Amino acid sequence: MNLSNMQFRNSFFMSAIKTGYGNNEGSITKRHLAFWDRRSKHVGAVILEPFYIDKKVRELPTQIGLDNDNKIEGHQSLVETVHNNGAKAIAHINHPGRMANPQLPGNIYLAASDVECAYGGQKPTALLPDEIKIVQQQYVDAAIRAEKSGYDLIELQFGLGYLIAQFLSPVTNKRNDEYGGSFENRLKFGIEILWKIKSAVSMPVIIKISGDEKFAGGLTIEDAIQIVKVLEKENTSAIHVTSGNICESDEWYYQHYFVPKGATWQLAKRIKENTSLPVIGGGQITEPADIASVFNDQAADFIAIGRALIADPDFVGKYLQLVEGIIRPCSSCLTGCLGRIKMGKGCIVK
Repeated sequence: MNLSNMQFRNSFFMSAIKTGYGNNEGSITKRHLAFWDRRSKHVGAVILEPFYIDKKVRELPTQIGLDNDNKIEGHQSLVETVHNNGAKAIAHINHPGRMANPQLPGNIYLAASDVECAYGGQKPTALLPDEIKIVQQQYVDAAIRAEKSGYDLIELQFGLGYLIAQFLSPVTNKRNDEYGGSFENRLKFGIEILWKIKSAVSMPVIIKISGDEKFAGGLTIEDAIQIVKVLEKENTSAIHVTSGNICESDEWYYQHYFVPKGATWQLAKRIKENTSLPVIGGGQITEPADIASVFNDQAADFIAIGRALIADPDFVGKYLQLVEGIIRPCSSCLTGCLGRIKMGKGCIVK
């Protein structure tokens, strides 16, 4: 499989998930190396868990950081582990904006505007023009560290209600300057980050977006298609399609089993029908029949699998008949990959 003239051994990516295996310093630990070693043996690429770009905007106290050069050596070890198994390593870079964890001392809450999350949390401060440049540079600095660490690609988060999405949405962007108002202005913050990253590093950049935010007034599939058309002109390498918003539609964000299976794949299909870019689709890919559905329906070029690879590290290997045994199923219950992650524990499936 090919993406930006880069060859992958197959079309399966492990999606970015939060392990909870870190420490308060944001360092790579032995548990990280063991976890990703086990899960990079059969996939084409691993999208590592979201890396914070500023310690003051963490989502978890155990989150991995890419905010300082002293972390590069640890990331090099992680990349080497993934590469030794034949998979590509993708650095997922994100800023949560107003969704920084309110329980972490020292965290700050920044957004396009001072619009508080409907489900609670800290009221954010609207970024001033000078602060916008500082935050954008944090993205760039993290991308440079990713390249120095040996990562093959970058995935940049434009969706799920995080900071760039907070600029994109008229619900959370009430600005009256060059970053607010029109569609073009609301997209400008994210596009400038993309420009600056592409100017600073030579790595391909994947953009992750919500195909639909799934709440009244949120970004729709039509909005997502319009965004992708711009991203295509900016020579983005691929589009990774998810759904939901961490603040307003968390059941879609978490892909809970209440969400109709296949609904997110269909969003990927709509986008694939409207772009020449490679499309990565996913969301509740928990059994072989799901893979067949996505590919038979031509809904995506690549498939991102997250929780199924937590429940069974050999999920892809068994699907490809490289590993014997019955697939250990993921029930999309969220008990382990959400409820226990704050305790540094994982999936309850054994």
